[in-house]
Amino acid sequence: MNKSIPPITALVALIASFFAPPSLAENRVDEYRAKLEKWVQARQLASKERADWLVEKEYLEATRKLLSQERKVLQAEIKEFEDTNTGDDEERRDLLLQRGEYQRSARALEEQIRGLEEQVLVLVPSLPEPLQKRLEMLLVQIPEDPEHTQVALGQRLMNVLGVLAQAEKFNSTATFVGETRAVGGDQKVQVRTLYWGLGEAIYVDAQGKAAGIARPTEEGWQFLDDPQLAENAQLLLDIYEGNVDTIAFVPMPVEIR
Repeated sequence: MNKSIPPITALVALIASFFAPPSLAENRVDEYRAKLEKWVQARQLASKERADWLVEKEYLEATRKLLSQERKVLQAEIKEFEDTNTGDDEERRDLLLQRGEYQRSARALEEQIRGLEEQVLVLVPSLPEPLQKRLEMLLVQIPEDPEHTQVALGQRLMNVLGVLAQAEKFNSTATFVGETRAVGGDQKVQVRTLYWGLGEAIYVDAQGKAAGIARPTEEGWQFLDDPQLAENAQLLLDIYEGNVDTIAFVPMPVEIR
């Protein structure tokens, strides 16, 4: 148990310190001053280190916040890129499927058009000569080798449709032409020919002596001379051209196939 120092004792000690030798008092003051300076230095150093630490802490906190924000931005950009990339992949896949479907349809269409072209080329020899002349511009555009042609598929289809349209038009009307034809051997004379569509033709010369019938075959039109048809053929052509005032039924031989 600590015992308090009697006041009288403390007073005596204080008085003794006043009367202590000067060198001893100065030494104590210097020691106290040195300790105080060290304490102040320690406090200053601690304050400086604390201030530096606070600054560094603030810097680290700011850096952490900045990096956190950057991380969020990068995550958003990555997600957007992934979503966009997924959308692009789906769109690319759809385009590839559409392209494949288009290519299959184009090949099927090309085969159908080539089939029509071949049928037209087979049909051409059996067409009458006047019609063949009308179709020359379309027929020359039908490619001989469809694998190495520069003619577009759409144009090829239009050419085929043009040939069929012209043939249908010719078949639905009577077509009158003047032409030179060998009649009765090698003798060539000027004749008038009336084509009844694609089924038959009637011809007669200007003198009304040579006449005949023409019909289509696989090798082309065959003209058969028949002088007995001259009178009726001449009357029929005159009626058609309006050279006579008479309008009458004219009997002519017709072959039904």
